[in-house]
Amino acid sequence: MNDGVAKQLSQVYDNCAKCDEKGYHVGVQGKSMQDYLRFTMLKFYVYLSSSNGNISMAEIAYLNDALGYSMSADQIDRFNVSSKITKYSLKDSMITMMMPFLKMDLETSPIGPMSLAFIEFINQAGLDFMTVDNGRTDPFIMRDLGALVLALRNFRIEYITNWENMIREQKRREELANRPPYVPGSGSSPWGAPQVPPSNLTPIGSNHSGGVNNNAPQNNGAPVNPFQQQNQQAQAQQPKKEEKELTLDEQLAKLEDLTGLQAVKEDLKSLINLIRVRKMREDRGMPQSAMTLHMAFLGNPGTGKTTVARILAGIYKSLGVLSKGQLVEVDRSGLVSGYVGQTAIKTKEVVDSAMGGVLFIDEAYALTANTGKGDFGQEAVNTLLKAMEDNRDDLIVIVAGYSDLMMEFLDSNPGLRSRFNKIITFEDYMPDELLDIFKSICTKSGMQITKEAEDAVLQFFIERCGLNLKTFANARDIRNFYERAITNQANRLAAIESPTNGQLTTLTIDDVSGIELN
Repeated sequence: MNDGVAKQLSQVYDNCAKCDEKGYHVGVQGKSMQDYLRFTMLKFYVYLSSSNGNISMAEIAYLNDALGYSMSADQIDRFNVSSKITKYSLKDSMITMMMPFLKMDLETSPIGPMSLAFIEFINQAGLDFMTVDNGRTDPFIMRDLGALVLALRNFRIEYITNWENMIREQKRREELANRPPYVPGSGSSPWGAPQVPPSNLTPIGSNHSGGVNNNAPQNNGAPVNPFQQQNQQAQAQQPKKEEKELTLDEQLAKLEDLTGLQAVKEDLKSLINLIRVRKMREDRGMPQSAMTLHMAFLGNPGTGKTTVARILAGIYKSLGVLSKGQLVEVDRSGLVSGYVGQTAIKTKEVVDSAMGGVLFIDEAYALTANTGKGDFGQEAVNTLLKAMEDNRDDLIVIVAGYSDLMMEFLDSNPGLRSRFNKIITFEDYMPDELLDIFKSICTKSGMQITKEAEDAVLQFFIERCGLNLKTFANARDIRNFYERAITNQANRLAAIESPTNGQLTTLTIDDVSGIELN
């Protein structure tokens, strides 16, 4: 390890100690941040060295010297096999390692440098490690290292941006709360002059001949907003569409028809079978122990977590576990308020709306990501835990998010781990599964795709999956790709005076080539 990288490592070790002092940690309780860093760097070096199928003696000597280990070639080989290190698992480990640094950075103003120092160290450490074998540079290792560093940088930017947005929203709500209330009839308002509707509008509550419309909404003397009433009348006149309630077999068929997710399907089938047998016992008056159905869905964006949760809500309704079977989807902003005492009220309102169904909390780790003064995420968690206990007979809560961040979330409170004891992992889609999803979207939209275009789409997602981008969003990327392909087709067909039906419903190689996703 050259002197520059050694100095960076020493600085990161110092930052680890600062995180330990602050109470921020990762991994197993009782282990220091430095221990976790050494273990993470071991996986990092082993992954880089094994990418060409051979871990050299020079590489073993390097990592032992850098990390203070004394591992033999056989030990490293067994570690590599047992750990099953992939670029995806390595990225998740690196993000988990960086989280305490990010939390420390957000406590300083301007935002601190710890997370940036960590990312730069990873980059330089990887470049330095690649020179130990006669100075060679493997292009595949360079690609994976570049993708890893980019993923860390993108995650840092996204995390800080979300935090800044939350702070701005909190300040905005505080400003609104501090404004004096408007008293109708006072003649003036701190909110500005009241809006007066144009004189040519027909007043709501009267007919064209000047008579009173007794069917108009009544307001008991309160100031009337004609625009709001007009909208309410229009909505009242529209008949509500009643959705057909699917049978249990139809719900199960919807689950089975989802592309991929085989491990998820097997887990849920076992759980559903258990519920069905329990229901039989219950109907026959047989005693049985209590069972919790709250779950944690772990996985990257676009892997079908929300879709599966919605189907599962319908299945539970069909099984008689839930009375309504609706899905209520929220994130941190839907549960946490910026004022003392308001978060519990806000969370309870969301729970009440989900009664009889499933409450799906996306990116649930954001509730405990900020533990500083003025953050009420923990209040939401405490309120949620009580509601889950009080309403366990007719409410199921599913928390979801990135795998490592969700594990950290579950470890943040003993009550969380015990209540969300059913964990289901949603793996990223493989390129061929992404192609199947793309073809399914085409079919549902009345489109078809040529074989040449199909091969191009598959190749696109093979390359995109290999880049391991933080912005990669699985099925969401497919929808974005489809929309761009349709736009390309429209531009191509615009030059044809009278395209045939076949041309209007066919995507060609020209339509799917050159597409770029963020």
